[in-house]
Amino acid sequence: MSSFPVPMQRIHSLALWLRATRIKAGLTQRQVAEASDIFTGVYGRIERAGMMPTVESLQRICGVLKLEYQSLVDRVKRGEEPPED
Repeated sequence: MSSFPVPMQRIHSLALWLRATRIKAGLTQRQVAEASDIFTGVYGRIERAGMMPTVESLQRICGVLKLEYQSLVDRVKRGEEPPED
């Protein structure tokens, strides 16, 4: 599998969006990870901006969090901040 460089700012922004959406949905990291079929520790690293998920993993996470994948990607690219509580 090939990879491409992703700016750290975008990884951090994605992590913020996922965390904010998960909390707003009232879900734990474990619940999102299990429903997305990824390890809980891996999901935790994604939320802490310690790693970038694969496209497939991010699509599954978006499904669990009821986020539209392309909309999330576009918001991250534009540098939009996630909504606060």
